[in-house]
Amino acid sequence: MRIDVLTLFPKMFESPFADSIVARARAAGKLELAFHDLRSWAGDRHRTVDDVPYGGGAGMVFTPEPLAPAIRELKGGDGHVVLLSAQGRLFDEATARRLAAIDHLVLVAGHYEGVDERIVESDVDEELSIGDYVVTGGELPAMVLIDAVARLLPGVIDPASLREESHTSGLLEGPQYTRPPEYEGRKVPAVLVSGDHASIAKWRRAEAIRRTAERRPDLLERADLTPAERARLPRPAAKAPVPDVDLIAAYRSGVGSYRIAARFGISPATVRARLRAARGPQRATWSDGGGGRSHARDRTDRPRACAALRGIACHDPRSAEEGR
Repeated sequence: MRIDVLTLFPKMFESPFADSIVARARAAGKLELAFHDLRSWAGDRHRTVDDVPYGGGAGMVFTPEPLAPAIRELKGGDGHVVLLSAQGRLFDEATARRLAAIDHLVLVAGHYEGVDERIVESDVDEELSIGDYVVTGGELPAMVLIDAVARLLPGVIDPASLREESHTSGLLEGPQYTRPPEYEGRKVPAVLVSGDHASIAKWRRAEAIRRTAERRPDLLERADLTPAERARLPRPAAKAPVPDVDLIAAYRSGVGSYRIAARFGISPATVRARLRAARGPQRATWSDGGGGRSHARDRTDRPRACAALRGIACHDPRSAEEGR
């Protein structure tokens, strides 16, 4: 595999890949890495690569040139271009395995406020992010991607090690122990020193499921579980109730009951019932804000009901009659 990295800071990549598994993969000819300074493609004396964004705003944006010519030269006829961006799809183990099967990757380390969208549309095959947070540039995410992909290349790591680690089957790996058998009063689980390999495998599987349920329950939906294992999963914790004040605030902003329901994960009927209950004993006709539907109540108490809702827009059919 060959990976070309297009970056403003190529020297950042020298030390991380000079040792350990990636270095061994390079030495064995399994992986070829090359780091390129984007400014080398700049045509002006200042080696400019960015400019202010149209429409105003803070920060700078990578300009189409020199970025597009650089990508196209490195890509050649077979390169798969990946832009490391906070707006990208979340990078995970499945993505790492997919990328490991590609012979040539071109990684673009994003910076500033981003890349001119025209280049994303014309020259980038996919955008990836390593998490829901922001770092100073795409160099560190590129390093994470390279490390995750390189270790999956054939012959780099023992296949048995890859089969039993976190995320391989959609689960986190269970706890690990080594010598001594007892440390500060804490003993290694008896099953691990029993010599019964079938029991050990069963224990490790159960611990992997338990740990995943505790720490990353979001992974369980796609995990490779048997029907019996899935039936024994702990029930998800109940969601915290949505405060009335949040529903009222959403309604006052002009959002309809269906959109409020989607936002808070409850049914539209529940939204309407909660809003009616929030009015207290007063009764009025008011629009649900989501399609012109209204709920008829005693119209004489409309002002008091509106006050009870603290500003929720109310709809009184009488006003339409009087204005005719």
